[in-house]
Amino acid sequence: MPYPLVSALVLCYNQARFVAECLEGIRAQHYPNLEVLVNDDASRDGSAAVIRAWLERSGMPHQFLRSHANQGICRSLNNLLGQARGKYIAGIAADDVWLPGKLLAQVEMMERLPAKVGVVYSDALQMDETGQLLQQRFIKTYRSFEKMPEGNIHHVLWEGNFIPALATLIRRDCYQRVGLYDESLFYEDWDMWLRLARCFEFAYSEQISAKYRVVATSMMQSQSQRILDAVCQVCRKHLQGGSLDSEARRAAVRQLRRCAIASFTHRTPRHRRNLLQALRYGLCTGVATRLFLAAWGLGPNQFEWIRSVLRGAKWEGVS
Repeated sequence: MPYPLVSALVLCYNQARFVAECLEGIRAQHYPNLEVLVNDDASRDGSAAVIRAWLERSGMPHQFLRSHANQGICRSLNNLLGQARGKYIAGIAADDVWLPGKLLAQVEMMERLPAKVGVVYSDALQMDETGQLLQQRFIKTYRSFEKMPEGNIHHVLWEGNFIPALATLIRRDCYQRVGLYDESLFYEDWDMWLRLARCFEFAYSEQISAKYRVVATSMMQSQSQRILDAVCQVCRKHLQGGSLDSEARRAAVRQLRRCAIASFTHRTPRHRRNLLQALRYGLCTGVATRLFLAAWGLGPNQFEWIRSVLRGAKWEGVS
C-alpha cells in the first residue's frame, strides 16, 4: 500500500524525565511517511532542551513549537493541528509511549474502512512513573464492556469517556467538519470525542498500541476538582447547543446531574454554578434539592421562588 502521511503530535509540559522515551517510541514505529510536531508548553524543567537535541539527532521531518507562556492542552493541540499536513493525526503526551507497530496497524485498518469512520482507537497498557506495568489496562479503569463499542458510539460516550487519546488515529478531514479543540475547556478529549461521534463512526482495534503513564503530578491525578467542573461545562455546552437527539439529551442531563452533585460534595471552584446549571435541566428533587439549598444557604420555602425565577431566565450567557 502507499503510505499516507501521518502527523504525530506531541504535547509536553514539564516532562524532561520522560520526553526522550516518548520520542524514541515514535521513531521505533518505523513508519515510512511520518512528520513529528512537538509543542512544549512553556516547561520550566529543561524539557525544551531535551526535545530540541533529540529532534536534531533523529533526522526525522519535524517542527518544534515552544510556547513562551503556558497555553493549556487545547490551544497547544490547535497550534500543532495548524501546522500538520498528514492525512491522519495521532497525538500523544510526552510522558506516554507508543508500542511498536501502532501507526502502521492503525493506518492499514483506517485505509480499509469507509470515510464515515473518523477514528480508530485501541486499549492501552498503564505504567507507573518508573515504567513498571500496572495490572489494569486503560479502558477497564473507566468503563467495563462485554464488547468494545464501534460504529455510532455517541450515546455510549455520554455515559463517560473511556477512549485513550494516545491510542487513536484520526482523519485530519474530521477537524474540518467538527472544528478544532475548544480552548475554553480545561482538557480536550471527551468534548472532541462527543463532537466527532455525532458525525463519524469509531472503529476498535484489538491491537494494544500504547502505554499510558500514571504520574502523581499529571492532570488526571492532581486536578480532579477542575476536571469535575470541566465535565459539567461540557455537558452544558452540548445541551445548550440544542442539536442532541432525545436519547443523547437524557444521557447528558444524567451526566450533568451526577457531576454537579459530585462537584458539590468535593467543593470544586464551580460547585454552586454547576448545581444551578443542573437545576436548569430538572435537578429539583431529593438529595440534589437539599444540596442546592445548602449551597446558597436557602430554606425550603425559598426554593419554589428560585425555580420560578430560573424558568423565566435567559440562559445563553451563563458560564
